[in-house]
Amino acid sequence: MRHIVKTVGAAACAAAILCSAGCTGDTKWSFRTEDHQLSNGQWICYTFDGLNSAIQALSTDEESASVDKIDWDTQQIEGMAAKDWIYAEAKKMSKRYLTLEQLADKYQTEADNGTYQMAKSQYSYFYQNFYKDLFEKLGISEDSYISTSAMPDLLEEAVFAKIYGKGGEKEVSDEDAKKYFKDNYVAYYYVSADLKSTNEETGESNDISADELENTRTNFRKYAVMINDQGKTPEDVTAQYLVDYSVDTAPTTDDATHKDDMTSGSINEAILECEEGKAVTKEINDKIYLIYRYDINKKADDVKAAEDDTSGSTSFIAKEDIVKKMKHDEFEDYLKEQMDALEYDRNDACIHKYDVTRTINIVIDQTKQN
Repeated sequence: MRHIVKTVGAAACAAAILCSAGCTGDTKWSFRTEDHQLSNGQWICYTFDGLNSAIQALSTDEESASVDKIDWDTQQIEGMAAKDWIYAEAKKMSKRYLTLEQLADKYQTEADNGTYQMAKSQYSYFYQNFYKDLFEKLGISEDSYISTSAMPDLLEEAVFAKIYGKGGEKEVSDEDAKKYFKDNYVAYYYVSADLKSTNEETGESNDISADELENTRTNFRKYAVMINDQGKTPEDVTAQYLVDYSVDTAPTTDDATHKDDMTSGSINEAILECEEGKAVTKEINDKIYLIYRYDINKKADDVKAAEDDTSGSTSFIAKEDIVKKMKHDEFEDYLKEQMDALEYDRNDACIHKYDVTRTINIVIDQTKQN
């Protein structure tokens, strides 16, 4: 309970109040704090999300787990019965939502309305076209689905910005953001061309002709010379590619990525092997690439806050994205501390009525009907 009761009479009164909320059939809310509460539909939605996460956890590389084949009482996830794990996940997501609501109040912020409206439109489409029949049986309204799917992440962004953004209590300076960028990021550009062709009618893949292969390799050697010996830029290479291949757009990538996110994939390996400030050609998985790795110290000059960028340059790198990566673990630790300290009430009447087993059974029934 939130408040410690000092007298026997007060304790009896408090117990009666709690029982009236949890014992007489009031199932409209599931969890609540002093200022916010989650509806029954939001709770059910989180049990459904937890069910999906459990199915993924119980799947293997060779075979996907089937909701009607899993023994939810005996099969385990992280040392817990799968059914209990789903409840724990749903409760955690509920507490996260309420914690973020509380933090938004603390920092006097709210979800960006424009972003929310876009998310609302997207999730409304999913609800109406994919989930409506199942969710109506579960008791999840469109509003409940939208709020649980969109609002927590939007609130997290708002709270994060209030802490680490401009004017925040732990504002990250431009200098610190750029230093983090230099120490942890790889900036690169690449453009590619196919070394195989596909028959549109049969879908069969074949090597391109010897003449096409030689012409393509010649082009890509030329692109490397343009950057390495002629002082040209990746933008110049893109422009030349459009001419050489008579296309309106080129298959280019120009990005900056944290090194921790480049641990797999042949193209990532090739980028990491490159010397900064030098372009190379590589043939990888039936494609040829021109790869250029930027000098990270020079590229750091492109790191700017969105509100400070007035150039309209495509080389702009959002400081906000760097700070999110930089402070992610610290913020997650803070959020966990706040979740652990959250004072809340749980409505047993709602939780028991709309329990995990009910969600599982309805999903199984729906699966059999499809």
